Amino acid sequence: MSHNNDINPNHKNAPSQWAQIMGEMVSKIVGTNMSTTINIDDLVIDVPQAKGPDGRDLGGAKWVVNGKIVWTTTASNRE
Repeated sequence: MSHNNDINPNHKNAPSQWAQIMGEMVSKIVGTNMSTTINIDDLVIDVPQAKGPDGRDLGGAKWVVNGKIVWTTTASNRE
C-alpha cells in the first residue's frame, strides 16, 4: 500500500492529519494477512513548557525517537 500526503509537521493541523492517515491505514489492513514496518529516524517531539495549577513550572522536554514499529494482522472468520 502506498500513501503519499504532504504534511508540514509545523502546521497547526498536523496532529489531526496524522491521526486521519493512521486511521485510514488501520482500516485498510484490519482483517488482512499482512505485516507493516515503520522505520523512524530522528523524529523530534518537542513538548512545550507548562505550568501546574499552582503556577509551578513543570518544564518541557525534547524527545528524539529512533526505532522501528512492526505490526502484523491476520484475517479470521468469526461467526
